[in-house]
Amino acid sequence: MTSARARFLIILAMAVGLALTGCSGGGDSQTTAGGDGGGEAAIGGEDNSGGGGGDEGTGNQLPFGPAALEREVITTAEITVRSSDVSRDAERASQLVTTAGGQISGDVRGGVAERQTADLVLRVPPADVDDVLAGLADLGEELSRSVRSEDVTTVVADVDSRVASLQASLDRLRGLIADASDITDLVTLERELAGRETELESLQAQQRALNDQVALATVTLHLLAEQAEEPGDEPAGFLSGLAGGWDAFVTVGVTLLTLLGAALPFLATAAVLAGVALFIRRRRTAVAISSAAQPAD
Repeated sequence: MTSARARFLIILAMAVGLALTGCSGGGDSQTTAGGDGGGEAAIGGEDNSGGGGGDEGTGNQLPFGPAALEREVITTAEITVRSSDVSRDAERASQLVTTAGGQISGDVRGGVAERQTADLVLRVPPADVDDVLAGLADLGEELSRSVRSEDVTTVVADVDSRVASLQASLDRLRGLIADASDITDLVTLERELAGRETELESLQAQQRALNDQVALATVTLHLLAEQAEEPGDEPAGFLSGLAGGWDAFVTVGVTLLTLLGAALPFLATAAVLAGVALFIRRRRTAVAISSAAQPAD
């Protein structure tokens, strides 16, 4: 009996639930239909009255939001070339960079003859890096090449933001100093002003360095003569010391010979003049001795 009554109660509950669901669905349909009209009206109202609101929303975007940031990339490259004439190819590399609108920021030469080397640091527009590398590779036998790119967009944005904030802070401090009447407050404000000015100068230097690295890519060129070792491959130990000592000896010898050649004309002239002076002196001495040896009348 109890089981039959329980089944009856379950069936009754299910029927009531279905009835309530049907009523709710009808009410929702009516509400949705009415809401659509109201929604359209509301949308229309927003369009009519909020034309400037859309612009205002756009204007409220963060100045350094993802959509406002321009990608800033630092590009560096390195290339090693075996050259038959290091001095000639170094000049060609300089001309190539100048034609591309770049500049030479470093030039180090070393070694002599078949062990001569040249290390050039070239600054070129990032868009011309590939063309410049291709031109440098044509100078001789390319031994190695590497190109690296570093995205510094967030770093540049952070530095720019900090510079702007410090400049605004300095303006406020200068205003407070102008209005200060108490000597203690004035000293404190001036000390704070000096500290922030120092910080601003440091940030501005960092800002200029970043902008320079982004504006011009850095390409390092290693030019090697026929027997010169590649960078990082120089032998270590006794042989390395012996090779370095020999290069230094040859360099010093060439320098001394060059100085001797430059001084030789002056030395030859001085020797001739000294010889003439010595001859005249001896001649006069001989005449004086002859005159002293003659008997007096």
